[in-house]
Amino acid sequence: MGNRKITLKTIKNREAIHPYSRKAHQITRVYQRKEKLAVKEKKKANNPLGERWLWFRYAFEEDKPVATKPEMHELIELYLERHDEEINELEKDRSRGHKKPKNARQQLLESIKAREASEYTSGMELPDMTNGKTLKLLREWDGDKNSMTRMTTIRLQKPDDTTKAAPVDNSNKKDKDMMEM
Repeated sequence: MGNRKITLKTIKNREAIHPYSRKAHQITRVYQRKEKLAVKEKKKANNPLGERWLWFRYAFEEDKPVATKPEMHELIELYLERHDEEINELEKDRSRGHKKPKNARQQLLESIKAREASEYTSGMELPDMTNGKTLKLLREWDGDKNSMTRMTTIRLQKPDDTTKAAPVDNSNKKDKDMMEM
């Protein structure tokens, strides 16, 4: 009788019970279990990193055996722009007539975009799609948080174009230093 799962339906005469009785404790346990399961489901659904990995899984072409680093950077750029259309729509609605304050959805999307852009600048961690074995695992993956550790990850930083484009010219610095003396 100890293994029987007690539900609210199985507890008879719930209305007239003493607060410290065995039935009261059973009812309390039933509600605690329901709450615990709800929290567990919420945690399972709330896996932003897993959602990101799934986005990359479906965004990359199925027929390619591996991704190149430039392709990975291209995918990241697309990923960062995924909310742009909705942000522009919300901005258009906002700017009709007089400027209204940004609504919560627009603020959320803009903050997500800013956070992800700064993460890309410092290094965004993704499954290593340049590795065929990891890409195969990613394609077979069902979105389970626990199996994410099986895949090797790679940290990609936004390429810094400024260092390649303009070499630093120190010749003027010497002239300025000489003028100050």
